[in-house]
Amino acid sequence: MSAILNRRNFIKGGMMATGAVAGSGCASLPQGASSGGRFYKGQFHTHTWWSDGRAAPEQAVAFYKERGYDFLGLTDHNVYARGIRSKKLKKDNVNDMAILDAYRRDFPKSAVVKENQNGEFEVELKTVAQLREMFEESGKFVLLDGVEGTTRVQNAAGVVNQVHMSYLNVPQVPEYFRKCGTDCTVAKRIAEAHKAVADAAKRFGREEMFILNHPIWTWYDVLAEDLIANPEVRFFEVCNGGSPYAPGRGVLKNGMDNDIFWDVVNAFRARRGQSLLYGVGTDDSHHYFGTRDYVPAVHCITQNAWCKVRSKELSQPALISAMAAGDFAACEGVEPEDFSFDPSTGTLEVSVAGAKDVCRTIEFVVSKKDFSEKPVKTLEILPPDAPADRKSRFRRKVNLYGKGIGQVVKSVTGMLGDSVRASYRMEPDDLYVRARIKSPEHPRARAYQHPKCLMAWTQPYLNVK
Repeated sequence: MSAILNRRNFIKGGMMATGAVAGSGCASLPQGASSGGRFYKGQFHTHTWWSDGRAAPEQAVAFYKERGYDFLGLTDHNVYARGIRSKKLKKDNVNDMAILDAYRRDFPKSAVVKENQNGEFEVELKTVAQLREMFEESGKFVLLDGVEGTTRVQNAAGVVNQVHMSYLNVPQVPEYFRKCGTDCTVAKRIAEAHKAVADAAKRFGREEMFILNHPIWTWYDVLAEDLIANPEVRFFEVCNGGSPYAPGRGVLKNGMDNDIFWDVVNAFRARRGQSLLYGVGTDDSHHYFGTRDYVPAVHCITQNAWCKVRSKELSQPALISAMAAGDFAACEGVEPEDFSFDPSTGTLEVSVAGAKDVCRTIEFVVSKKDFSEKPVKTLEILPPDAPADRKSRFRRKVNLYGKGIGQVVKSVTGMLGDSVRASYRMEPDDLYVRARIKSPEHPRARAYQHPKCLMAWTQPYLNVK
């Protein structure tokens, strides 16, 4: 069994600013300004034994570092990895014992394991400070402070929504996440949570990065309107490899996926002169090993989505500042070679390397200034497999918007195996432009509403003309 879990046999598998950056502590850069430097690859959403992840912290960090990632944020649920905590493992749990065997084998010097009076193993968990001493290397690998704030809300009609938000560069769990109740709207929960994080960042004298996680999980829990109401929230997960979305009865095939969600939010924000929303790619990794409780290609997997950040140096402050400037791409199996925006002409240029036996495509997406804010349809949806006595919990109303939002205005496909370079100059009636790369290979994650091919996304650029 331990051979399955050998760390060396795990499953293998920037853009420039869109204007002034809103939110606490965020540095403003001029339209089209780059943070400079080189590209770094990293992961913002991972879990370990500090919460519900299926690995010791050392195993999770080693996994990503050994696979060439430059930075990593550990974002366990409502906990920052400091202080004394242990993970209890039952001897009759085959999966836990397999992971523990691998941990003891691969980290014999750091593994502290005791047996308690109940016959369980207790593993002493390493803190972020200890992990930094073990793994960080100047210019090669850095750990980010991170937490996933996990909450839920419930309205008077009994509808329950999960609202999860990750934040980076704040080494603390604000009291808000320890005491927030369920009686709240989704939009208000996001606003209050962001304020709590922003206040904490201010106390530390740091720049925070606040991300709205997997909005469609579990069941259209966060709607575009919730982020339209919260323009100070600058990031959301456009691609999350850890969340299996449920299919919706009555929802059009592409009626409201994450791409459309993104454009709805940004169309409204751009019209109102607000900061645009940036899209992040993450794994939301929980499983790192091929244990029996692992469901491949469905959820909680590694090496599915990441971010490619252009930063002047590999440090936590520099990376967060580059993200705040929008100088990054979200990637899911494919990466842009480069991307640049010329604000004087409103031109976005993107390139991607060729790949053997496939043709890659670059698409440019805009929303138009004359789009209608009135939905063309409002769907009341319900998961088909919801238990009869709990159907009210999952009932949702999803607004669908008409043409003018999220239009593909240019598409360039390369020849078989060739690299592709393409550009788009915004028209006077464009609100903004963003680009996405498509490559026809299947992604590692294949859940409902997950991209059906390899994808990469630049951030949106505002039309300032």
